Amino acid sequence: MKNKNLISEELNEEFYQISSEILSSFPKFRLPLNLYIFKEDIAQLVPYYRAMERLDKRKQEELFELSNEGYIFVSRTDHPIYAKHISKQLDLVLVDKNLKPNEIVEVFKQALTNRVAEFYDQPVKPTLEKLQSDLLILVEYLWKDQFQIKSFLKNLHHNYSLPNMAYNTGITGLALFIETQGNNLAKKHLAQIGLGLFTYDLGLARIPKFILDKKENLTPDEQSKIHNHPINGAKILRKLDVTQSATLQCLLEHHEFIDGSGYPRKLSGSEISLQGGITSLAHTFNELLIKSNPRKSIKETIDQLMSMENKFNHNLIASLSRIFISELMK
Repeated sequence: MKNKNLISEELNEEFYQISSEILSSFPKFRLPLNLYIFKEDIAQLVPYYRAMERLDKRKQEELFELSNEGYIFVSRTDHPIYAKHISKQLDLVLVDKNLKPNEIVEVFKQALTNRVAEFYDQPVKPTLEKLQSDLLILVEYLWKDQFQIKSFLKNLHHNYSLPNMAYNTGITGLALFIETQGNNLAKKHLAQIGLGLFTYDLGLARIPKFILDKKENLTPDEQSKIHNHPINGAKILRKLDVTQSATLQCLLEHHEFIDGSGYPRKLSGSEISLQGGITSLAHTFNELLIKSNPRKSIKETIDQLMSMENKFNHNLIASLSRIFISELMK
């Protein structure tokens, strides 16, 4: 698509070009969103296509040619529809040059949360492969510009669910890993810990909901299920041929604390891996942030973590504070 800089900055706040590549990924005959065409003689966008109207072959060819030349636009008010579509074909986000960073983040958020929900519901090879594929796209996006992680941190979920927690913990954990690795960051390691962070509570997701929601005392068998869910989650990943220790440690150690008070193995100090320590801190941070009533601010949540410094690596807490306080609250 030719970059003609056709519209003014003011119009660009309301519309964005849609590439022929992305347009061709929609259903051929009925598109779910309105389209606009740029008229050079009046330098304005005017309606071209109304959502769900039928497109005949001639109109399809015309539309493809116009979009290839950079004349077709989408209203930003239709972004939720657009984002929902791209979230199912996440690789398209890497070729769309017209989305704002916050719009790209929303697409990733929707896509990865849905992929985690699908995998938690059915932890089998096909759902794992879809999640892995989307995570690799996230890694590729962050690898091009690691500072983009800040945009993700500004748009975490505010409501509790296991998939929402997985997304929040995944993004927070990746930010921590990027911060701690500095110039030693490797794309392969980012992908490995990414998979662990986004699936860390797989074992808990496999426990029946009535047990998780139970108000009265749990039976010994139910207590055992809760206590061993980190190990059981890692077992499921191993059965799906995930063998990288950096990934599995996220699941195995996300409830371990450096003072030895965690579970299931009561690890302490240096016995806890970097990946496990990051996941434990990222999980606790987001649990405090989402579940607090009334809702705490980020600063209040970090202050609370500071009071629990005997449970977490001091350097990791300092990194978390630096990421959120120094960067996001300027």
